[in-house]
Amino acid sequence: MTAASARAASGGLLVGAGLTVYPLLGGEAVSPPLAVVGGVGLLLYLLAVGGLWPGGLGVGVGLLAAEYLASLYVWGVRLDVTAPIYAVCLFACAELGWLAVDGGAGGPRWPARWFATAGLGLAAATLGWGLVIVATVPLAGGLVFTAIGVVAALAAATTVAWLARSANE
Repeated sequence: MTAASARAASGGLLVGAGLTVYPLLGGEAVSPPLAVVGGVGLLLYLLAVGGLWPGGLGVGVGLLAAEYLASLYVWGVRLDVTAPIYAVCLFACAELGWLAVDGGAGGPRWPARWFATAGLGLAAATLGWGLVIVATVPLAGGLVFTAIGVVAALAAATTVAWLARSANE
């Protein structure tokens, strides 16, 4: 592991630790099942960036996301205005972990990749807060909003499929 990969792994672990702890702070007492899910997610992340099981990176990040989603249910949160920040931190954690596993940290394309990641994170947070604001506006539903939601879901699925296909080429 290079020094740049070690720095990326350390940064990702710090962000991952914050992501693990944040959902536990939502209630009056720590929920043991949430702590277990987050702890296992962080452990798998550590095993991945440490080189012991690189395939565990996606599972670890997924468990961190699952812990957050479960915490919203457990604590009875209907709308979390911090969700866009959590999502951007989760994205940064996954990207730093991938850089550590892939060995791409510190390479010649590192600054461009960093700015692209930061730009995507900022754009995603902005979009997320826009959606949170729209969710707080009392609007009557209807066919138009349902159609917009269907188009947005199809666009997201198409984008993910395109990214997956282009990554395999």
